[in-house]
Amino acid sequence: MKRVLAVFLAAILLTSLIGPTFAEDFQPKTYKQNFVFTIQILPNGSANITMKTVWLGPKDEIEKQIEMILNETNQSNVTIEEAVQKFEQEQLRRYIESLTQAGMKLVNESVKSYGIESGDNITILFNAIALNFAKYYSYGDYWEVQVDPTRGYATLAIPDTGLPFAIEMNNTFIVMLPENATLLSYPRPFAKQYNQSRFFVTAEAQDDMVIIKSQIYLEPFLPPEGYQALFGDYKDYYIRYKAPYKGEEQYQRSVMNEYVTLDVYANGTIRLHMRDEYIEPKSEVLARKAEIAAYGVRNVTEYILRTYSIALGYQGALVDHGKVTILGLNETDAPLTIDAEYLVRNFTKFVNGSYVYSFDPTMGITNGLGDRMEYEVNHTLNLTINLPEGAAILEVPQNVSRDLNGNRFVLTTVVEGRTIKITSNVFLRYGAPVDDVKELLANYTTATVKYTLPEEKKNLTTTQIAGIVGALVLIGLAVAIWKKR
Repeated sequence: MKRVLAVFLAAILLTSLIGPTFAEDFQPKTYKQNFVFTIQILPNGSANITMKTVWLGPKDEIEKQIEMILNETNQSNVTIEEAVQKFEQEQLRRYIESLTQAGMKLVNESVKSYGIESGDNITILFNAIALNFAKYYSYGDYWEVQVDPTRGYATLAIPDTGLPFAIEMNNTFIVMLPENATLLSYPRPFAKQYNQSRFFVTAEAQDDMVIIKSQIYLEPFLPPEGYQALFGDYKDYYIRYKAPYKGEEQYQRSVMNEYVTLDVYANGTIRLHMRDEYIEPKSEVLARKAEIAAYGVRNVTEYILRTYSIALGYQGALVDHGKVTILGLNETDAPLTIDAEYLVRNFTKFVNGSYVYSFDPTMGITNGLGDRMEYEVNHTLNLTINLPEGAAILEVPQNVSRDLNGNRFVLTTVVEGRTIKITSNVFLRYGAPVDDVKELLANYTTATVKYTLPEEKKNLTTTQIAGIVGALVLIGLAVAIWKKR
């Protein structure tokens, strides 16, 4: 929710008040704003939130906005009070829509405006109850509140030429903790400067209150690298506290099964069969099914087929044949299944007289992790390698069973004749910090199988590709839009 909410907070300045007149003036003016976000946390994690936004300049833009609001009195035969109420209702709609899209659940929303009749500024006061605003993590037994002193500019897409105006913002976040709460941590001071632009953060704790202030000045036409220099290193978005009462964790589960089968022929050619089953979260599975139906099953199937083939080609493999099937689209409770099969040559690495197949038994979960797991993760890989008559198995992964604070990684290898069956499972608790995940899976992100083939039937040379990190890399390419780790 942090990114969407942050972008919304930035948009309060750029959209809610400026409106369509903003784009018509390309003179490098300075837009000035004071913003105060007061968050009173209740014992159950909900919060009474108030956003006070004061638009201070440029004065001529404020006058244009006020004139546009008051023009309603001439065009629609309404009173000034009615014109202001109409403006407030539009602002209320924007706040509710944007905050709801950001993931907030709001009740008792209201907006009040000030300064329109006097004409010196425009002040918007938004108030609501935000349900479950503070998150409880049983992992660590603490509560967490997110604030964004960057006001969204750390993640906002900026054109290459920058923005044709300056922005000056003074922001204050006041977070009042519930009764008997014990503060654990809060953002630390931070300072960055780039040319004339600057980003400063200060913070202090007063009993059960945390006050965070940020000052932002962005010069006209500041390029994206300027925003990166100011905000790129800032990571301190959280206030954490303990309380004598537990919360109810609300999260989704990511459940997925991956099946990979390698049928290795005596001449080294491999029939590669990959099958991914996406089971939970249900809402995401249904959304992806709807997207596939909207794009067209044939279009998506061809895209996946092409994507897999290109990925195999980049890794040096020669694709003789391929097909992809998508299953479960018309069944509400069925998993979304992507089934792909390829006949490939030069798929494994030939080193010192043996073939090497490398894969990631953790299924890439450590890639792109945030601060913690926002899902409960339960991912399983089932890898089967069938070797031809006369082949010899030289090396297989050792069995592994690791547990760290309830997070688990299990890898099991079974050899039955010329068949190697490897099963790995990663279970991660909701709220597990990234350091725990990395510690759990350290030294297990690569596993290796080595084998030889009958000498007289090989037709592969020693000039072959470097071992790929499993067929799972290919699957990830096509389904990355779905996976949320």
